[in-house]
Parts: sequence; structure tokens; C-alpha cells
Amino acid sequence: MSKSFLKISAAVAYGLLAGAGLNLFLTPAGIYSSGVNGAAQLLAAVSTQLFGTSVTVAVWILLLNLPLLVLSWLKLGRSFTFYTLLAVIGSSFFLQLFPQQSITSNLLLAAVFGGLLTGAGVGLCLRAGFCTGGTDIIVLVLQKSTGQTVGQIGLVVNGLIVAASGFLFGWEMALYSLVSIYVSTVMLDRFYLQQYKVTAMIVTAKGEEMTAALLAGNIRGLTVLPQALGGYSQQQRCVIWTVISQYELFFVRHIIQRTDPQAFVNIQPTSEVLGRFAEVKIN
Repeated sequence: MSKSFLKISAAVAYGLLAGAGLNLFLTPAGIYSSGVNGAAQLLAAVSTQLFGTSVTVAVWILLLNLPLLVLSWLKLGRSFTFYTLLAVIGSSFFLQLFPQQSITSNLLLAAVFGGLLTGAGVGLCLRAGFCTGGTDIIVLVLQKSTGQTVGQIGLVVNGLIVAASGFLFGWEMALYSLVSIYVSTVMLDRFYLQQYKVTAMIVTAKGEEMTAALLAGNIRGLTVLPQALGGYSQQQRCVIWTVISQYELFFVRHIIQRTDPQAFVNIQPTSEVLGRFAEVKIN
């Protein structure tokens, strides 16, 4: 099964899960999701109540993601942006397809199951090697260009969504939105982000080229063991160790594939790092 087919399947699955989670659980109950989806829900509700317009959540998702997709095209590449665009279009399509009809009148159940579905969809896309648009694009761009850990962006956006929903529609609904966002984050972790950091061990015959490429495109330090012997081939190899975040892993994979497609790579979850988690910035 080709990687392209798996990525397209993940984009379609995200659209299906996001459409079901928002239209069947969260939006009818007045509960808000995380990130751009939550912002789109909030804008749709505010525009309807204050201005009498009927711009749907699906349309707001597309409008909010358009400038971010342009940024992704310029900074993250065409392939990544293409699959991310498929995920955005998929979610907008299924949001239009699913009727906005609540399955349950229990607000807690709506928050939990809405969060489960949306979080699972996002996790599938991240596991396939692309994102679902929104704040993840900003995180990846800033991570690549500045080398800074910017996970706080999601917290800020979600905090603003919850605060605005509480101020406009009542703090009880804001608390249910917090439950939904928490469940969505936990579900996403189960699918993809099991650890914030991972350790990559790279065994390659192109040690100098791989080291230079990683230092030029990565933001972390490396440990290089230049003299290693392949047990089966009896040929000289170079072993490179690096500890990176899950966002940096996306770029490291592409660097390795481009530099030495025959390299052996072992990626393991890292629960804790002691010492200096060095940031290397190459101009």
C-alpha cells in the first residue's frame, strides 16, 4: 500500500471524524473544539447572533486556513501543504454533509465524544506525516525557522476560545469546552504524540554528508560515532544520535531520506532528557 494512499486515507478519515465530532456532538451542544475548528465554531456563533449572518463552520474553517496554507506552501513544501489542504477540504466537506443534529442531550457526553472524534482525526494525520491546518502550521513554521519550542501557541488559542465562549455564552459551557479540548488532546497523544521528545539513531555510510545535512536543517545537537562496523556487511558505518521533538522529527525524516535513502534509522520515545538539550542555530 503506497504512502500517498495512506495519507489520502488519513485526510479523508480526519474529515469524517471532525465532521461527526463537530456536527453531531460539539456544535449542537454549544461546546467548542480546540484550535482553528473551535475558532470557526465561535465565529459562526458570533456572526449569527450579532450580525444575523449564516456563515457556516465549514466556511469559516476554509477562510481561517487559507492564509496559513499559503504560509505552509512557502515554508513547509508542496507535498506537506497538499495533504494538509486535503484534510482541510475533507473536514469542510463532511461538515456540510453531516446534519447539525445532537445525538445526546447530555453535555458531558457530547464534550467527551466530540473530543474523542476530533482528537483521533488529528492524530491520524500527524501520524501520516502532515497536519490538519490551523495552529499546527504556525508551530511547524516557527519551529523550522527559529528553532524555538512554541507549543504555547495552541494553549493561547484554546485559552482565548474558552474565555470568549465563557464571556459570550456562559461559563458553564466554557468549562464543558475545556473538557472537550482535554479529551481531544489525550486522544491525539494516544495516536501520535506519545512522547514529546524522541531519540533518533542513524546508521549511515555517508557520515559526513548526513552530519552536515542534519546540522544545516535541524535545530538540535548531534553525537557522532564515526567508526562503526556493520555486523553483516563488515563495512564501515557512521552512527549519529540526536534527541528531537515530535515536530522536528518530520523534518529529520526528510533530511535522512534525501541524504541517504539506504540509512538504517531507529526512532525511540524519550521520556526524560538530563543535561543540556542543546539548540543549534545555523545561519
